[in-house]
Amino acid sequence: MSPPFRVVVAGRPNVGKSALFNKLLRRRQSLVHDLPGMTRDVLDVEAELSDGRTYRLIDTGGYDPEGKETIPAAVRDKAVAAIRGADLVFLVMDASAGVLPGDRAAARIVREAGREGIVVANKIDRREGAEGESEAWALGFAEVYGVSAEHSIGVDDLQAAIAARLPDAAPHRPAASRGGRRREAAAEPEETPPIEPEAERDREIAIAVVGRPNVGKSSLVNALLGEERAIVSATPGTTRDPVDATLTSDGRRFRLVDTAGIRRRGKTEKGPEVLSVLQSKKRIAECDVALLVVDASEGPTGQDAAVAADANTEGKGLILLGNKWDLAAQREVGTADDFRAALTSQIPFARYAPLLLLSAKTGRGVAKILATAARVAENRRRRISTGELNRVLGRALRDSPPRSASGRPLKVFYVAQTGVAPPSFAIVASRAETLHFSEERRIENLIREAADFEGSPIRLRVRARSREEDRAEPRRSNASLAKSSRAKASRSKGSHGKSSRAKSSRSKPGSRSKPTRSGSKSSRS
Repeated sequence: MSPPFRVVVAGRPNVGKSALFNKLLRRRQSLVHDLPGMTRDVLDVEAELSDGRTYRLIDTGGYDPEGKETIPAAVRDKAVAAIRGADLVFLVMDASAGVLPGDRAAARIVREAGREGIVVANKIDRREGAEGESEAWALGFAEVYGVSAEHSIGVDDLQAAIAARLPDAAPHRPAASRGGRRREAAAEPEETPPIEPEAERDREIAIAVVGRPNVGKSSLVNALLGEERAIVSATPGTTRDPVDATLTSDGRRFRLVDTAGIRRRGKTEKGPEVLSVLQSKKRIAECDVALLVVDASEGPTGQDAAVAADANTEGKGLILLGNKWDLAAQREVGTADDFRAALTSQIPFARYAPLLLLSAKTGRGVAKILATAARVAENRRRRISTGELNRVLGRALRDSPPRSASGRPLKVFYVAQTGVAPPSFAIVASRAETLHFSEERRIENLIREAADFEGSPIRLRVRARSREEDRAEPRRSNASLAKSSRAKASRSKGSHGKSSRAKSSRSKPGSRSKPTRSGSKSSRS
């Protein structure tokens, strides 16, 4: 299979690269802000044309040839590496500002890499943009397109340029037929086959790496990928855009998302940081499993609990990672049991989450993460039969009926699982009242004893028995009573038949029977 066609959006800072990237992608993936240098890491995603053909679309940070600080230099190196691996480069310039030295430096990198380039003169909607579009030819490329990414002007021409360079679509993957399959599946949902274990194993697992700023999230992503994919710096808030990367381990496909650090709302600065935090929370809502990275050298904090609460509220799988454990050992902050106890105290609602102690810098413990994430993802979609549930819970809830939040006991008829991801259970009781928090914890512990739900939150809901169920209950009782009566009558009839056969076997022909009292009187008379 040939590698996918790669289109790289490059150029100097603050020329509208991310806005153009979002328009080509048809969704808001990259953060857009007036602040120069908003994009730092390379964003690599799959994009689709209107005819169904796909390609890889890569957004890069601004190419600043004069940036000598750590982060601008790292951004520049990532952009150069992306250009060298491209099949087509969209060299974006600000048409309203004309051709600047930074544009010429970026154009020189594209030519030195030997890649095909197209100049995109952005912001032609402005009055100065018309003159700048004609200046764009001075960069020396064969094609120049004037666009306005903000107003979607000229974006169709860029998509047509990509389409002209892509191989023809395979006959079995036309867009119309794919849409037809979707409509057919929507029309007849009852015929959808159940998910087989093999199909579940082929499903991609989305993992979001989340936590406070500067706890080692990007270092952990790089350690899992085995390459320097995300920019790592001691400066808090280095990561702004969520960075996606895919990898395969033990036959399973994973999609890693490195997110920006989430600080307390009172400390979050206006502007870029607010957008980064919103994107991080959005990625938590989209993932299957959240890896909460905690700085083990400092111990868990209230903000760690707040991030864990976001994952728990969204019903996502959760794994706690004590990073920088090598530093924790040097500082003698305590044993592993001490750290585990601190986590339990700070994040009590996440007792179900497994804990891994590791060091992203040295690689210690990193190999266990993906296997644990795969197991948590499976547990989050696990089902348990109603019969097994009630065998486990029935006696416990009958002997000790659960109390509602008001303190009144509830009569529980049965418990059934109503959904997965996260596992959800309905407690059918005499009244629809909220459980007391201690009872909710007790029932959750009983369910976890019945099946392996480690790493996944559990949802409990109490509902009253419906009228149909109330009407069906007497019928079931009467049917059970009638069945019992028939069984009793059958046993009685069987025992009567046996006694009759026994009497007849004792009264054989030719044998003398003992005369009755009435018979003897009649013979004397």
